[in-house]
Amino acid sequence: MKRVHSLAEMVEAVKNDHNDNKILLSQHETSRSAVTLGDEDTESGTRLRVKAVLDDSLYYSEEFTDDTLYEEANELIQQLKENAQVKNVSEKEIEQVMKK
Repeated sequence: MKRVHSLAEMVEAVKNDHNDNKILLSQHETSRSAVTLGDEDTESGTRLRVKAVLDDSLYYSEEFTDDTLYEEANELIQQLKENAQVKNVSEKEIEQVMKK
């Protein structure tokens, strides 16, 4: 499995491939104090850890701590959802796929 270094690379891969792409996506938000948050609790200083696997061929993982980068990541995730079949899964499920 090839690792890509940005969500933008994964979005481009999906847009350039006209097959029915399937993406496993894990998003985990925590405050900088490491308390897990729900969507309605999002605050300044939130960290977002994103892991994604595209058709068992591309892998992406990053943790965002900058609020601007966090917003950009969410916009790219939305583009993925518009261009591929995205299934939200846990980090553990992503790690199991990576071990194959």
